[in-house]
Amino acid sequence: MNEALVTYFAGEKGAGAALAGIGLVMAASAVLSLRLQGRAFSATLAVWALLQLAIGVGLYLKTDAQVGGLAQQLGNDVAAFYAAEQPRMAIVQRNFVLLEALWLALICGSALVAVRWKANLTVSGIAVGMLINTTLLLAFDLVAERRGGVYLAALRAGSPQGP
Repeated sequence: MNEALVTYFAGEKGAGAALAGIGLVMAASAVLSLRLQGRAFSATLAVWALLQLAIGVGLYLKTDAQVGGLAQQLGNDVAAFYAAEQPRMAIVQRNFVLLEALWLALICGSALVAVRWKANLTVSGIAVGMLINTTLLLAFDLVAERRGGVYLAALRAGSPQGP
């Protein structure tokens, strides 16, 4: 179980770094696109960039402490580890499904708005900025959900109470 724990959270830490990197790219894109695409598009990219940076850096920074606590719990009280970690991961996995539905709704909605109001630089700029970022987050969460599914399966298989 320790290997599954370390592997899962190494992926989480890497994902945090990747999301922070995406945030930096989006921030640079916001600055570079200001003259070409207008303020609405650039501001939308900038807002999403800040969110991605905050989430990515937060995920990266909290992971080592989280792994340390879980590894210690696994070593000290196996039953308590499984009793707490299985339901937590089940909720994490459920939340990915909900987030993916939200991203899909925002992708569809922002694409429709961008096309319908393409002549309006403000409305279409916001819609295109949303479309770009929600598509990236959908891809990010699909990968994270797959990684979480592997970890949850390992938790279920290794549980002292059985799968």
